[in-house]
Amino acid sequence: MLKQRVNTSLHQRVRLVFLCVLCASLVSCGFKLRGAVDLPVGLQKIFIVGSVSSDLVRDLKGSLQYSATVVKQQADADAILNIVQEKSTNRTLSVDSNGRIREAELQYSVTYNFKKSNGDTVLDDETLRLARDYINDENDVIGRTNESTIITRDLKRDAAQQILRRLHALSNN
Repeated sequence: MLKQRVNTSLHQRVRLVFLCVLCASLVSCGFKLRGAVDLPVGLQKIFIVGSVSSDLVRDLKGSLQYSATVVKQQADADAILNIVQEKSTNRTLSVDSNGRIREAELQYSVTYNFKKSNGDTVLDDETLRLARDYINDENDVIGRTNESTIITRDLKRDAAQQILRRLHALSNN
């Protein structure tokens, strides 16, 4: 019984040492939570203008919470991130001998700008375009629908991350 307690205690100590080493290595390598960005001084309170139902706006709000305060009223903001336009399109890349679509491309574009609350422009209208292609399997209608939904969602997540990286680049200038 005593040997089992000593073994358990030893395992707990080994786990604790391993956890400490892991934490130390993450801190020393510059690890940051995904979505955490350094914003310029004085632009820490952000108001996002865009559709409430937009996945992009939700992703931006979720990611910005790690590095800024997303305010609910424009009057409380230091800066305004305005999502001017979002657009999704589908394009045919190839067809088979019967004229059915074999390969398609989903395209997503977003135009945005970033201004200080006093109206000064930090970033003028910028358009971000993303595209992904996929095989259109006519025998798997449900899978095809799910795949295009997943790809569209991933494009919006990628767009949010690219916008955040662009905002982060402002603090390096």
